[in-house]
Amino acid sequence: MAIPAYYTSRGGRVFRLKRFNEGDGESARYVLRGSPLGAGSAVEVSQDAQVDRVRDQINRRMVLSTPEEVFENLWQQLRLDLDAL
Repeated sequence: MAIPAYYTSRGGRVFRLKRFNEGDGESARYVLRGSPLGAGSAVEVSQDAQVDRVRDQINRRMVLSTPEEVFENLWQQLRLDLDAL
């Protein structure tokens, strides 16, 4: 599933979507932000991943979410938040 560049909420507002990730060696943060075209505040959802926990999951041969799966889950959450405005 691809995340669109723009989204029109149920209320008719248009948002520009931007996805990015940040990391500092100890953790990674996946962020999806919806910024309204015109007046209004941006809405942001994020998910953090601790490197030690990810390494532990790999050692235990557990299934890990890919970055794409993380952003898909964030997109579902952000869409609900934008529609609620």
